Amino acid sequence: MNILIETHSHTVASGHFTHDTITDLARAAKQKGLRLLCVTDHSPSIPGSATENYFRSLKYCEKKRFGVELLYGTEADVMDEHGKLGMSDEILAEMGIVIASQHPPCFKPSDIDTNTRGMIHAVESGRIDIVGHPDDEKYPLDAETLVNTCKQYGTMIEMNNASLNPNGYRGDAKARDAELLKLCKEKRVYVSLGSDSHGAAHIADFTYALALVRECNFPEELIVNSSLTLFRSLLAPHSLVRKKYLSESSDQHKLF
Repeated sequence: MNILIETHSHTVASGHFTHDTITDLARAAKQKGLRLLCVTDHSPSIPGSATENYFRSLKYCEKKRFGVELLYGTEADVMDEHGKLGMSDEILAEMGIVIASQHPPCFKPSDIDTNTRGMIHAVESGRIDIVGHPDDEKYPLDAETLVNTCKQYGTMIEMNNASLNPNGYRGDAKARDAELLKLCKEKRVYVSLGSDSHGAAHIADFTYALALVRECNFPEELIVNSSLTLFRSLLAPHSLVRKKYLSESSDQHKLF
């Protein structure tokens, strides 16, 4: 498989013990032969992450560095079982890509029904592009409900390489990801490979994710990382919904 796209990466703005900048990540992406790098720093809801002013300023940043196209977005936290996201509608509307994930500082780990409700409602908003690391043992999810909802809303499901690392901190992610891949294969749901690299060190490192998709005989045509055209086509509808959501929200405020 010819990997052209990194969908999930973090800079110093996310905190998490890295000092690497967008430039550092772009340089690493160039070295790995990537065409597109998605910079998806943690939303302001995560303690120690960037403020909304950082995300607001991304539209002024270079769109290409070292010949690599840059797409600026966020890994937005699911904040509650209603699917609220940890970033204002105004800034979400400006993001080129939105990954929705669950993290303990923002969403207290709960039972499978509560965890699933939170993520499902986020997907049903139509505003997210990728469900981030849905394999975390702290957040058991109903895999079939998740895949069915992602199919309905055109949302990608992530195979997170950091989760699949045997030395990772999300438990036995492999079994949960294998179940998701089986369902995605049956229902023709697109999958994204994300390194979840905090800093430049692991940009486009999909060692464990690729091993699993091959082990599961997952079809390459359902993996978005090798097609810029496919990837962009999946992002476009959610971007429009984010902008429409903001517009409708603003109109409602004008009534009061």
